[in-house]
Amino acid sequence: MIKNSLRSDSLVDIAYHQIKQDFSVRVVNPGEKIIIKDMVDRYGISETPIKQALNRLIAEGLVEYIPRRGMRFKDANWEDIEEMLDVRLMLETFFAARVIDAVSIDNKIIEDMRENIKQQYEAIEKIETLDDFFEVYKIDHDFHLTYMKGMGNKKILQIYESIGSHSFSSFLYGKKPKEKLISGVKEHEDICNALEKRDYADLATAIKVHIDNAKEYISFMIKIKSI
Repeated sequence: MIKNSLRSDSLVDIAYHQIKQDFSVRVVNPGEKIIIKDMVDRYGISETPIKQALNRLIAEGLVEYIPRRGMRFKDANWEDIEEMLDVRLMLETFFAARVIDAVSIDNKIIEDMRENIKQQYEAIEKIETLDDFFEVYKIDHDFHLTYMKGMGNKKILQIYESIGSHSFSSFLYGKKPKEKLISGVKEHEDICNALEKRDYADLATAIKVHIDNAKEYISFMIKIKSI
């Protein structure tokens, strides 16, 4: 039971993280209908912060609202996830030349990406709880956002964010093995190195390798969790 003395925004954060954890460890399942009253009873939090937390998860793609039927957790459909990742690949490679041009003008993009990589390694070393894994996935997401911001188109960035592949994938990963996490950071380093060299071919290849490896692991996790 959560103490009611907490501020409303803190209760939203608590509900948000608790729902994510429950989804990752299968207290709730993909495709399951969301009954807010059950969440009120489970978390000891009133409806308003729970609804606000669910709205955040709708924006991230974990939860979907179906008119006249209410909310449910999005199903872990491989075809949908593969399409999300294909769109990511298209956007990240299509705008690679523009990001290279941006780096030539302002090297801060590279500096921010290098700092992000450092933060990823530090976060991986400190992993203990499921929240720690989510923090690593958030930093991973921020790396790609930094890259995409370099192409300087806010509308495209909104489209990129709306895909939701990072958010949804992180729930499927759960407690991803450390060696897999480290491999992912090394792939980020390859992306950063290619960008720093202003080498379009190497950059496109590094991006494709990174997303192909994500596809392979997510496909594996879906099969394991469906057994």
